[in-house]
Amino acid sequence: MKQRLFAMLLALAMLLTAVPAGAAGGDAAAAAAGSKLIAFTFDDGPSPYTAGLLDGLKARGAHATFFMTGVNGGSGIVNQSAVLTRMRDEGHQLANHTYSHIVPFNTQSASTISSQVSRVEQLLFQYMGGSYTDMVRTPGGALGITVQNNVPAPIINWSVDTLDWKYRNADTVYNNIISGARDGAIVLLHDLYLTSIQGALRAIDTLQAQGYECVTVAELLRRRGITPVNGRSYTSAPPDGVNLPAYSAPVISSSTGTDGVQVTLSSANAGVPLYYTTNGTIPHLGSMRYTGPVTITQDTTFTAAGIDQYGTRTPVTVQTVAGMPRAAAPAVSYQNGLLTLTTSTPGAQIYYTTDGSQPTAAGTLYTGGFVPATTTKCIAVRDGYLDSPVVTCTLTAYGRLFTDVAADAWYYTAVGEAVGQGLMNGTDPYAFSPDTAMSRSMMAAVLYGMAGRPAAAGGSAFSDVPEGAWYADAVQWAGGAGIVTGMGDGTFAPDAAVTREQMAVFLYRYAQALEQDVTMDGDPLAGFADADTVSAYAVDALRWAAGMGLINGTDSVTLSPRGGATRAQTAAILIRFAEHTR
Repeated sequence: MKQRLFAMLLALAMLLTAVPAGAAGGDAAAAAAGSKLIAFTFDDGPSPYTAGLLDGLKARGAHATFFMTGVNGGSGIVNQSAVLTRMRDEGHQLANHTYSHIVPFNTQSASTISSQVSRVEQLLFQYMGGSYTDMVRTPGGALGITVQNNVPAPIINWSVDTLDWKYRNADTVYNNIISGARDGAIVLLHDLYLTSIQGALRAIDTLQAQGYECVTVAELLRRRGITPVNGRSYTSAPPDGVNLPAYSAPVISSSTGTDGVQVTLSSANAGVPLYYTTNGTIPHLGSMRYTGPVTITQDTTFTAAGIDQYGTRTPVTVQTVAGMPRAAAPAVSYQNGLLTLTTSTPGAQIYYTTDGSQPTAAGTLYTGGFVPATTTKCIAVRDGYLDSPVVTCTLTAYGRLFTDVAADAWYYTAVGEAVGQGLMNGTDPYAFSPDTAMSRSMMAAVLYGMAGRPAAAGGSAFSDVPEGAWYADAVQWAGGAGIVTGMGDGTFAPDAAVTREQMAVFLYRYAQALEQDVTMDGDPLAGFADADTVSAYAVDALRWAAGMGLINGTDSVTLSPRGGATRAQTAAILIRFAEHTR
């Protein structure tokens, strides 16, 4: 509550307030230039009544500033946080009234003042989705050197005190607002009381009929050409000949580019960052910030707005931009030495090249199956559509065709040989997934295939290998043969990436099962700086694998025993292993 002490402080605040020179008699000039402006402010909340206040403000197209506490009985940000998103989305200003409303505030220590402000600032950051420069109202409008030196924000007081907390009468609130209203006034209210809300909404109706526009404090100061200064007190912004227009809404435009439709946001509001969403929500500081044209390929609804440093938002622009669909990438089929190409985009034509160059509509038109080159590239093209993604078909020396194994990749030969010799299979008919991590179940399946897929007696020894899983027979065989022993807790972890030392152990035990000589002279691990990180169970196996040249270091001095291996790396290892076990 505002007490006599605070009235005295208010008088001091009035003397310290930065009021533009020449404000007296400026109402007529301001009226001629545009709307009369007034800022309604509500302290000590949000409260259980705030949602009803927001309903009334929305119905009137009015905006207000809410100076909120952290905790104030059952009110405050902590207790009424559900209403903050609505405040933000409906264009109100969320501001700081200190965490626990300590009075008298100007007698508190510098650390207490700073903490009271910063705790609410942190809450506002959390709920605003980002950080802007807060405005602060101290409890009771308290000022003084200690306060002003430790509040790192503009301090907002008032020119119209409704005394709503004292009288709690809607008619009194209304009369006090109307009698004190002036162009540029800042009105003090509290959204803790239903009578305050009733009187305020009634006053807004009257003032709007008189030509007033209800704006936030930040908008009031901006439109009067006032740049707020941290630690300085502001009680009003009377007209002095400066009456800037309200922010204008962003403009959304589009043009067709080579990769899709390019959407551009522009604004007449110099220096105000633009934010946008594509999911129908109102942009806020946590939304995507516009930094340049956005490329789309399908119809997209953009919601855009500018938000300045005090959280004042421009009008929102909502516009659906028609995208340009992309033709479906050609599907490939390779049978009996012929490559067949199809696309699911009706009316699209397919073009291809066999010299490694990028295909275009100026290339060779596909008319039927043909013998592919080592590298064949193709696209689907149709008027009104973006060209499809390029599909690269690579034919290996063993006659297998893949769309994800480039002929110039380091693993091209290894993958071709591993698949051609039956050591590994693709993940799809025309995909090998070379960069995918090799899993423990994949490794078991590889060794099972190399062994000729023998029958395995008994059920699975591992609780996480269900019967009927694609890898179940392989793991059952590998467990029975002693090649895999699981994780030590009755599980096998089939989906876990196989580590380099685990792979060495699998190969080592499989070589032993084949009665291969796995003795190794010397210590091939001695040159690696991380050799001491090899698990005890894997030392012999990794020494053997390194000595045989199966598993090399990830660089000249690093072994990375617990690192993973990709399918391409595994293919290379298996080719070397097969050479030693023939």
